[in-house]
Amino acid sequence: MLEVKTSQLSNRQELANFHTCKTLLNCYIREFCQENRNLLSVDSEGRNFTLYFPTSGVTLSGMFSFYSAIGEHDYKSMYIQEEREIHCAELVQWIVKELQQQDSLVTDKTVQSFTNRVDNSYRNLALYLKQSAHAPISNYLSSEQSLLYGHPFHPFPKNTRGFTEDEVSMYCPELQPSFPLCYLAVKKTVFQEEWVSQGRQTKLHESVEEHALSVLASKRDEYEILPIHPWQYKHVQTVKAVRDYIAQENIILLGSLGPIAYPTSSVRTVYVPDMKCNIKLSLDIQITNMMRNNNKEQMRRTLDASNYLLQHNCFDSHPHTEISYEEGVCTCQFEDDEVTKLFTIAYRPIEFDVTSTFVMSSLIESPALGEPARLFSLIDGTQLEQWFRRYLEISLLSIVRVAEEKGIHFEAHSQNCLLTIKNGMPHTFIIRDLEGVSVNQEKVADTIDKTGLLFYEKEKAWARTSYYFIVNHLGSLIHALAKSAQATEEYFWTIVRDVLTDEVKHHHNEYILHLLEAEGFYAKRNMMSCLAGVSETPSYVLVTNIMNKMGSGTSESSKSSKSVE
Repeated sequence: MLEVKTSQLSNRQELANFHTCKTLLNCYIREFCQENRNLLSVDSEGRNFTLYFPTSGVTLSGMFSFYSAIGEHDYKSMYIQEEREIHCAELVQWIVKELQQQDSLVTDKTVQSFTNRVDNSYRNLALYLKQSAHAPISNYLSSEQSLLYGHPFHPFPKNTRGFTEDEVSMYCPELQPSFPLCYLAVKKTVFQEEWVSQGRQTKLHESVEEHALSVLASKRDEYEILPIHPWQYKHVQTVKAVRDYIAQENIILLGSLGPIAYPTSSVRTVYVPDMKCNIKLSLDIQITNMMRNNNKEQMRRTLDASNYLLQHNCFDSHPHTEISYEEGVCTCQFEDDEVTKLFTIAYRPIEFDVTSTFVMSSLIESPALGEPARLFSLIDGTQLEQWFRRYLEISLLSIVRVAEEKGIHFEAHSQNCLLTIKNGMPHTFIIRDLEGVSVNQEKVADTIDKTGLLFYEKEKAWARTSYYFIVNHLGSLIHALAKSAQATEEYFWTIVRDVLTDEVKHHHNEYILHLLEAEGFYAKRNMMSCLAGVSETPSYVLVTNIMNKMGSGTSESSKSSKSVE
């Protein structure tokens, strides 16, 4: 019998394999074993487990190094009854055979695609672990380029299908690359732009303007300048409609120039320090499970959200909670929207302190097995409870207050949230990427058209907040804090419950009541959705609400909470 222990992992490839197995197991256990409890057995101490795959006749056994109340388990060992090493490709086959029995949408084609993406993610992770220096994060940029492992409940969080290995090294943030963007001169007759206000337009770098003038000369006034990702710059030239535009001089290629850009944790969004902004570029690459081009609907939602939040002063009464707005969208217009979206970009100015602001998803990651979360290098561990309470005040409480008062809801998962830390304590909580904003129709003024993409029924709007912030964001943050502090997750959920209970004593808020009393919160079944090829319309699984298990509320609060379930 071969036991694979973390202490025996001698190279980065083995580490990548072990982590990929961990992520696959946690996805599978959350999404499948809740309805098939007889397949998973865990001892009373939460240390040893066995997982049976009946279709393959395989029993996987092992030991947890940290048993997670929300299912984000860490593993000390994994082994099978045969004397051979466990590889993630083998685990994928066992999982796939079980899930094929559950969903008729799972076909040989979707299985092959799923398998390829898991393999791509595993190979990328091995490359990142081999080449990354694991330097501690010290500022905004280093946090953007330090997200080594990615989404803890996604079967292939580091998939970049479409990039060659050389292109992974050139463009993926985990390897700390940088590069100038490429630029196009786009004839004004086919150039489209929209800004939240004329006074908030992002200006191109002066070096780009100078180069455009030298190339275009007397024609400069006929064109607008559009940045584009270097990979996309080459890619679009393979499209016939684009080549036709080039021949007609609707597009003039300006090449690679201008200030240096740094890819951020989303890969296709870049940080340009000399312009003090992020640019959300289109990139015809499959990152995790989605092609990352900016289509018309996504950009319409983004601009509508920016305008609505600005007009309604979203966090005006919450001075330590802010929004990083997308303030403009630009593109080159084609008859076919599928071509147009290859060029569409969004500008997101940076107005926070880049020396002390960090991406939350990077803060809560442990750079290596057995190490504490990066967050612990930036805070005083003796003030952990005080730190956490302050964090909840400027994040969770602000979010549920604007949901109640203004009907505004956010997809505030950890990669879409930033934290400014001052003197070791949370100072400002920042939400970005407004494509996921939704507004409760019941809170919208009668003078506003409620048929737009931004407006949802109350239950659907709240479901986005409860999943993305409570399950995805807060769940993983608590896991990181508990594991790093050698405490239980329940200890930190008790603090959350205490903060919410105190808040509801002073301000009636049906969303807080729901957080306290709901049986659970729905989380995406990323594994099943990816395997069935329905990522745009995923299914969900109920994740137990730990706070509900800690005490019962009044009958009045129970009745109130049902209205938003």
